[in-house]
Amino acid sequence: MTLFSKKKKSNISKYLDGYRTKSLAVKITELLGGYTDYHDDIYEDLLILLIEADVGVEASEKMIDQLKVKVNELFIRKPIEVIDQLIEIMIDNYKNKNILEIDQHQNKFIMMVGVNGSGKTTSISKISKYYMNQGLKVGLIAADTFRAGAVEQLEKWAERLGIHCITGKENADPASVLVDGCRYYLENPVDIIIADTAGRLQNKTNLMKELEKMVRVTKRTLKTKDLDIWLTIDATTGQNGLSQAEVFIETSKVNAVVLTKMDGTSKGGIVLSINDKYNLPVKFITFGESMDAIKEFEIEDYVNTLIKGEF
Repeated sequence: MTLFSKKKKSNISKYLDGYRTKSLAVKITELLGGYTDYHDDIYEDLLILLIEADVGVEASEKMIDQLKVKVNELFIRKPIEVIDQLIEIMIDNYKNKNILEIDQHQNKFIMMVGVNGSGKTTSISKISKYYMNQGLKVGLIAADTFRAGAVEQLEKWAERLGIHCITGKENADPASVLVDGCRYYLENPVDIIIADTAGRLQNKTNLMKELEKMVRVTKRTLKTKDLDIWLTIDATTGQNGLSQAEVFIETSKVNAVVLTKMDGTSKGGIVLSINDKYNLPVKFITFGESMDAIKEFEIEDYVNTLIKGEF
């Protein structure tokens, strides 16, 4: 089973198009060619292929070093065996397996953060639909009071889904909106509360203070220490996405990632880079415009898709 084996072709056609050109496996096979002894220049070229796939320099170097050891230890000479070893290394290196545990009627709180344009608000609608399909009750809080149209956008998604959305006035203090929302859901419990937040990066100090305040008032209002903070990252921005997102990781206790817009890239190795650099698991991948275009992340399926282009 591979990454999108359970999805309709119409939902993943754009994503497939990005991979149909050449998979990493094909590129690696072409690179290794008729070689039976893999020297440093070959490994250098393999490193470049991984970096081009957005795996990241540090993560790629670590994997290539491990691959060298495995190839020598196991006397590997065939390209397909090299590819299989690389897949195994990628899976073994991935830390924090994806575990989604939701208790009914517990008001589990998820705060979504990310830069503007990363697909945060749209991802909220997809995640909501995903959990609703599992029979869970979802409630939303529109705490992005700064981006023009953000509240209205989330309200429209909520209306389409038939779920409640707590809103505040434009330019209102987002922390106050969160308090109002949390109080509402304490009186009207749901299984999952998902809050939208602003994606401003202009002033790192203010962003840090704002996020800290939002987390603090939410914990106090819900009388819990158990908050999930999920970071949305646009897969099409590659390593630049990591740089943009770094401020969120530094200034808030992000504990998971939602990787968006996978239909717009033929790379996708950023998942491995994120995990290697920040030790963060990826919860979901989104890959299309439909509200059903979302997949719970599975490292085995993902790596096989990245390397072999199998679906």
